[in-house]
Amino acid sequence: MRPNPRVTMLLENNAYPEDVRVRREAESLRDDGWDVHVIAPRGSRQPARELVDGVRVERFRLPPEREGAGALVLEYLVANVQLHVRAARALLRGARVLHLHNPPDTLFLAGALARALGRAVVFDLHDLAPELFAEKFGGRAVERVLRAFERWSARVASAVVVTNASAREQVLARDGVAAERVTIVRNGPLAATIVPAPQLRDGALHDPRLVFVGSMESQDGVDELPALLAAVREQHGLSGATLTCVGDGGRRAAVAAACRAAGVGGAVTFTGTVAHADIPALLAVADVCVDPAPPGPLNDRSTMIKVAEYLAAGRPLVAHPLLETRRTAGEAAAYAAAPGAQGLAATVAALAADPARRRALAEAGLARVRRLTWERSAEELLHVYAPLRQCA
Repeated sequence: MRPNPRVTMLLENNAYPEDVRVRREAESLRDDGWDVHVIAPRGSRQPARELVDGVRVERFRLPPEREGAGALVLEYLVANVQLHVRAARALLRGARVLHLHNPPDTLFLAGALARALGRAVVFDLHDLAPELFAEKFGGRAVERVLRAFERWSARVASAVVVTNASAREQVLARDGVAAERVTIVRNGPLAATIVPAPQLRDGALHDPRLVFVGSMESQDGVDELPALLAAVREQHGLSGATLTCVGDGGRRAAVAAACRAAGVGGAVTFTGTVAHADIPALLAVADVCVDPAPPGPLNDRSTMIKVAEYLAAGRPLVAHPLLETRRTAGEAAAYAAAPGAQGLAATVAALAADPARRRALAEAGLARVRRLTWERSAEELLHVYAPLRQCA
């Protein structure tokens, strides 16, 4: 009996199975008959090797997490050595497809080795790395280098998958990849996680419960959260407003300190990292969910996973009118008319006073997200992999 074809996934910047996109892709391929092997960083208390729901996971150690560009460079150097050596070993042991997850876009050498050995390569562009690093650190020279890395990664690939239309447009325009080789595989919630109907509090709310879910990094706009909550409580008279921040990241400590300085520290709860399966329960108590990501070259072209999760939970959503947020949420979100914390706070306050608007947004969100489930995205992923199975 012929063994299942093997795919090895390389993941640098997140642990597995914590990375939701990678886990869903791996399990979709597993269900389609692939032997899936993931190489990823080793999180706290994780074993070096483990079988996770039928996916073989191999992990490596990274240096202790620190702030700053130097620490990030060291992390990437260690990760790239580990990933390239382990990828070569996987190829020699029979892997037929190498699936490269970004950021960063530095795994093209492993991809080149795979192609030289007659194997297939999938480049999975989660984030636009040149824009991401420009947002975090600036520097035109670094951005030019990262654009070259992205181009080499895309060109070495047998197929490229991206998360949204903006990323596809970027890959076609600046990386010179043929259109038929680039497929959109959106992030989306599992159909089973979508609530059947909104369960919302009635009436005008004087104590709205706000929830933010996601990574707490500078590009995510989390530094606006203290001012947002302070404005909702003080300028708009909703003194009982609270905020729950679900997630972790490099800005968490700074955001907590800013909340205390703004006098709202007692109204904010930081959960830290939680299991993805626990997020629906945390969203279920929210009156309004917020995405403070500001406009810019990165965020306008990024699909925020949290947006679809908010819709799936049947919660009203407040966000800035980013291009890809609009493409995901459409008219199922309340968009801030002004930039920054003040614009978001005014939109939150308006929703708190309008129960009919909150319900209308929640119902529209549920109708919309049912068309954006991971099951639909998985079909696109398997379409990409179908010809690679023949090669394998």
